[in-house]
Formats: sequence, C-alpha cells, structure tokens
Amino acid sequence: MSKRVSLQGAGDGDAERLRQLLEQSAAELASPWKFHTGADTDLLIIDIDTVYGHMDWLRAHSSGKPVAVLTEHAQFGDADLILHKPLTSANLVEVLNRADPLIAARAESEYTPEPAAPSPKPAPVAKPVAAVIPEAPPAPALAPPPAPPLPAPPSELRLCDWLGNGVLSAPVRLCEDGAPELVVDPIGRVFHADTSLRALAPYCTHTITREQWQDVTPAKFAELQAAGKMQPYARLLWLCHALGSNGHLAAGLDINAKYKLARWPQIEREFPKHFRIATVMIKQLASLTDIAEQSGAPLTDVIDFTNAYNAIGYIEIEGVAHNAAPVQRDSGRGAILSRLRNPFGGG
Repeated sequence: MSKRVSLQGAGDGDAERLRQLLEQSAAELASPWKFHTGADTDLLIIDIDTVYGHMDWLRAHSSGKPVAVLTEHAQFGDADLILHKPLTSANLVEVLNRADPLIAARAESEYTPEPAAPSPKPAPVAKPVAAVIPEAPPAPALAPPPAPPLPAPPSELRLCDWLGNGVLSAPVRLCEDGAPELVVDPIGRVFHADTSLRALAPYCTHTITREQWQDVTPAKFAELQAAGKMQPYARLLWLCHALGSNGHLAAGLDINAKYKLARWPQIEREFPKHFRIATVMIKQLASLTDIAEQSGAPLTDVIDFTNAYNAIGYIEIEGVAHNAAPVQRDSGRGAILSRLRNPFGGG
C-alpha cells in the first residue's frame, strides 16, 4: 500500500516538483509513496523558510507523526528529516527511506475495497442426491476505525509563537507581577500596553502558558479601541526576537550568510545601540562577524538585531528572494493610523 506525503507552506512550484520526483524515484524507494493533500498524511513536510514555518514545524511535532522540513539553508541541522531546495531525487529518496520505518502500519480496513457481489450460481440440476447446502453470505466489511483526535496545541509557548496566525482566536490579556498589562488582538493584529515598549520585556524572555492568558470582555476591548492607543503586532514581534534570541541565530538563518537591511528602520529610542548596527547593515551585504567588527557591537547583539528585523521583513539575505513585510492599510480606527504608517515610532 502507498504511504502518503503532504507539503505545507510551500509554493506550487515545490509541490509540483515533489510530485514529479515521487514518480521518477519510485524504483529507489523502500515503499511506494504518493503525494497527498489531506490532513491524514503519513509524513508532513513543512517549508520552514516562510514567516510562520518554524512555528508550524514546532507545533507539528506534537502530533507524534514523522515531520520533515523543507529549507534552502544548507547549514540548517535542527531536524532529523531535512529536504533542501531545490528538491533533488537523491535527497527525497534518502528522507523517505529514513521515514519509512518510523511510520506505523495503518489499519488494513482503511484500504480494503468493498467486497464484490457474489457471482450468481447456476440453478442446481435435480439429481437423486442430498440437497445442496446454500453458502453463507459474506461477512460485512468492518468499518474503518475512527480517526484519532487531533493533538492538543502546545500549552506553553514563547510570546512570538502565541502571536502566530491561528494560535489565539480572540482578544486576551497578560498581567504578571511586576509587568504592565498587555492586551493582544489576534484578529486586528494589534496590541495595547499603556507603557513603553521596553517595559514589556518580561513577557519576551520566558515561555507563557495557556492559563496565563485571560479573556478580555467586548466592553473592555471596545474601551481600549476607543482610546486610540492600539499598536501593530510588528513592534511586539520585533521586541520578542530582540530580547528573546539570547545571541542565538533564528532557525532557518545561516550563520555564514551575508545580510543587509532592505530599508532604514525607525530605531526604537529605547535601543540606541542598534543605530550603529543599522548604519553598517544599510550599506551592503556583509557577514554577521563583519557587521559586528565594523559597528563595534558584540556579535550577540548583531544576531539579536538580525533576528528581530528579519521577523518583520526588513532583512535581505544574499541569494535569497526578499519578502518584505506587507504594508498595513487604513483600518478606520482613527488614531491607529499613525502607528500603522510608522510601526517603529517611539513607544
């Protein structure tokens, strides 16, 4: 029986390439495989080079099924099953054959076709012998077992992961001892905090459990909207990566690659040291170590800076198509306009 492989987050070109290679490499595979578009797959391949790809990959591990990553970064090594762009037959065969023994055999009833109707038997010829005993009807096919329930989402995530698409579904708030109240709206992708951006640092340096989020009543949220102090998610995502990276380059970024600012950002006034790094990175593509040397900043600060601005679409990488963050349009919320047009103004 064929095993099923599906692709998440990749473009149509990668999906078509995967289909072609499955056909071309069939003789080299330990088991037959077919491209699948449903949720009931045996091996899920996730493109981690997309904005939320890395978070989708982390969540997929909770399913208990094998998960492979698709990336164009040759140095990425945090996964057991890795497919590199552009896809090649040898890489695909190696990954699928390694995944093959990890996949539990599925129920035979899932694949058993409907039993064929018994062919009609000719009428028995009358003979002076004992009556023919009629055959028992075929036993009805067993119903396939019910699909296992979907795994529960992780109960503990970093703030930047909680802000991902589809993780939160309604306005909620955080309020920890010693930290100001933070209200986030996943629908409008805005947040409210009656404080400076730097004061939200405690939320960016540790994981947050589902129980820590509290509901916000419609009346309270309408009051916050009317106050006109909502800010775009981009500022909060930026802060999460600037303070939560701890000098470790984000997954999918190559330590040996060359980086450049695609455009000049509005430097947060609470992070004046970033001005020196931005001044170097706006000029030309350079390695992280060269940027650190030319700016006089520690390499860990350069890495945190790169992670933060890459998360919101400000970083160009040598040899990689640049996908700028989408420009936010007028939402009709009055005082929010200035924030949307200048998402990195002083907080």
